[in-house]
Amino acid sequence: MPISHHPSFNRPKASTPLWRYTDLSKFVDLITSRQLWLTNAEILSSDDPYEGWPGPIRFPHRLWKKLEDVPEPLRRQIIDIYGRGEGNTEDSAFASWVMLEEQSCMYTQFGRRNYYMNCWHAALHESIAMWKIYASPGAGVAIVSNGARLESALAMTSQVLNLGAVRYEDPNVLQIGASNSFDTLMVKRVSYSYEQEVRLVYWDTEDMHNPLPEFSWNKETMRFDNIVEDNRPINPGVSLKCDIDTLIERVLISPFAPSWYREMIDRLKKQLGFEFPVFSSNLLATPPLVP
Repeated sequence: MPISHHPSFNRPKASTPLWRYTDLSKFVDLITSRQLWLTNAEILSSDDPYEGWPGPIRFPHRLWKKLEDVPEPLRRQIIDIYGRGEGNTEDSAFASWVMLEEQSCMYTQFGRRNYYMNCWHAALHESIAMWKIYASPGAGVAIVSNGARLESALAMTSQVLNLGAVRYEDPNVLQIGASNSFDTLMVKRVSYSYEQEVRLVYWDTEDMHNPLPEFSWNKETMRFDNIVEDNRPINPGVSLKCDIDTLIERVLISPFAPSWYREMIDRLKKQLGFEFPVFSSNLLATPPLVP
C-alpha cells in the first residue's frame, strides 16, 4: 500500500538521503527477516519523556483556572465559539472549552501506545555524532535510503503508513491543543534537532483503549472522574514486509569498525542474495599528506 499523505506529515523530497544508523544485530534482523521493525512510541519515550505526550505547553488549560487567566486572542476565541446560545456565559464557555481540551488530552495520553515508528536521519552526508549515538562502537552500520525507495520497498504491506520530517519547536512557545492525533508525534523539542529525524509511522486503530467509558466530568476539579487505566502489556513493535534491495541504496560500515568488518557484511549480503553495495566509512581515515 502506498504511503499516505496527511497534513501533519511534511514529507521529504523523494531523493533526500535517509540514513538509519544501527548496530549489527538490528541490521542482521532486517536483512534476514526481510521485515522493517517499527517500535512502539511508548517504548521510545524512555529516551524522550515528551515523546507523543500532551504536556502543559500543548494543553495549557490545566494551568488556567478561570477565563481571566487565558491570554488574548485565545480568550476571545473561546467566548465566540463556546459562548454561543441562549443562557451561555463567559464562565460556561470557559468550562466547556476546558472539558473538550481535557478529553483530547486523555485520548492523546492513552493513545500513545497505539503508534509505531521507524526513524531515519535526513542528511546529505554521514554524521560522526550519529555513529557515536545510534550505532554501537565498532559494530555499527548505516543503511542509506530515501523516501522513494522506502515507499516502494513497503508497497506489499497492507498497513496504512505515513512518512514525514519531525518539526523541532521551543517548548516554551504556547500551543493550543492538537489539531489531530498525529501532531504530538511529529513535534519534538529543539534540543533534539540534531537528529533531523524523518519518521515512518503506523497507527494501530484495531485495539484502542477508551480511558473515559463513563465520561464523568467533575465541574469542581475540572477533571474526569473514573479514568480507566490501560494495564495491558505494551506491544513492543510491529514488523512490516519489506523489499530489502529496493529499500537499501547502500550500506556504510562504521568508521570505528575493525578492518575485517566490511568483508563479513559483504559475505553475509551475498549469502542472502542481496545486491546492495557495501562501503567503509573514511571519516577517520588518515588525511593525505601535502607534498
